Amino acid sequence: MRHSEWRRFILLVSMWVWVLPTQAADTAPALKPLSDGHRGPFIEGVDTPRAKPGAAASPATISRDVGPLEAKCELSGAQFVQHAPVSGGLEGSPMDDEDCGIGNPVGLQGIGDNETEMVFPGTVLVSCGFAQVVSDWLLEDVAQAALHQMASPLVRVGSGPGYQCRRRNNLPDGKLSEHALGKALDLTHFEFSDGATVSIEEDWGKDTAKGRFLKEIHAAACKRFNTVLGPDADPNHRSHFHLDTGCHGRDCTYLICQ
Repeated sequence: MRHSEWRRFILLVSMWVWVLPTQAADTAPALKPLSDGHRGPFIEGVDTPRAKPGAAASPATISRDVGPLEAKCELSGAQFVQHAPVSGGLEGSPMDDEDCGIGNPVGLQGIGDNETEMVFPGTVLVSCGFAQVVSDWLLEDVAQAALHQMASPLVRVGSGPGYQCRRRNNLPDGKLSEHALGKALDLTHFEFSDGATVSIEEDWGKDTAKGRFLKEIHAAACKRFNTVLGPDADPNHRSHFHLDTGCHGRDCTYLICQ
């Protein structure tokens, strides 16, 4: 090989070696360190949703057992079954909030003594303390008003289920209803031993024996419960009485009677 050709060969090889890594660098993506996205430490129940409890067998069945009984419930003048503490929504409830719950719940079935006995259409799940207030009101006030105004013993009290995990007036947000704490009950009608029925929606405000019966028991309820709402309160209560023992005001002495 001539000297000039040898020099040309060496120059070509040198250019090829210099261009190769440059092209490779242009085509290969640059490596970047993995980023954690500035996330904090993993927290159970926050980074992933809490597991939902299994469905209850029926609306009157407790959906979530949250611990042992707080204390034995002693009720006078009531037929009831004591349950373990509950939390969250029951079967069919659109809401399941762990702020809902009762520490000492009872399934209230009826009220009675040696002379009077009245039942609910279904088991009413409420707190032990609230059940006693309801029992006293029905036995001491409502039973007497039945004899006074209707001249017939009261035998059946139409009511809702008591405990419901929901917000006030079933709104999607806002404060929890006292129903969600087992401290409230809605009543719709009353049935008597002679077959008569008093409906809050149909008989409220009338100058009849039925209307006077409702006025009398409403007034008596305002002396026992912290909140009593009826048809005069707002359209949401045109068909029932809402009774609860929820706290109002700083010292829980503010009462609502409508």
